[in-house]
Amino acid sequence: MSNSISIIAHECIRQINRLDSVTNNIANVDTPGFKAEELYFFRGDQGDVPGEAKRRQITVTNYSQGAMQKTDNGLDLSIQGKGFFVIQTENGLAYTRDGRFTLNKDKNLVTQDGNYVLGGSGKIVITGNNIQISENGAINVDGNEVDRLKIVDFRNLSALNRLGGGLYQDPGGLADPSVRKNPEIQSGYLELSNVQAIRQMVEMINMQRSFGLYQKVMQTIQDQDKLSTNRVGKI
Repeated sequence: MSNSISIIAHECIRQINRLDSVTNNIANVDTPGFKAEELYFFRGDQGDVPGEAKRRQITVTNYSQGAMQKTDNGLDLSIQGKGFFVIQTENGLAYTRDGRFTLNKDKNLVTQDGNYVLGGSGKIVITGNNIQISENGAINVDGNEVDRLKIVDFRNLSALNRLGGGLYQDPGGLADPSVRKNPEIQSGYLELSNVQAIRQMVEMINMQRSFGLYQKVMQTIQDQDKLSTNRVGKI
């Protein structure tokens, strides 16, 4: 009986991990550039519990493009198709699809968190009044091109590590980055989250139902265990 309860307990833990993933997706449904995550389990070696195939979990990020929203803010940028903006953080290079950019006090193009957006020459400095960012990522200020956005793509997206705040890192270059020569940039638009809210809510409801079912099964097993113990005591 205890073995059965242990198996159900392991499944409850897996459901809790799934719930954490779904909850995070729902919390970021309105975060520009956010990419939904899905948690999967696959069978590995036999675990410590007899009769149970131990399952390892893997998190898969859905990098499909989200819908575009017009903002009319020239420093709000989105990428059509593949690619990521390159960001300089205190901990090295990072990558994002969140194009909510602004200028800091030194006229550097930065993210909402103050990290530097990189161009072909490094940090992008914009001093002028008339700022135009073309579809190929060229940054023109008062009619002069001052830099060009650095957009990269990856051959192996699964090697990227999510940092939070819409940022990803490529430890050791395992994702195999390459600079996109002809990116498609839209100024005055933001890419929205690709989270499908209704689907995530349905998954959450199904998980809650599963928890309820597991509780009933565990209660039934405990009741049977008590009944068996009482019968043994009467013999």
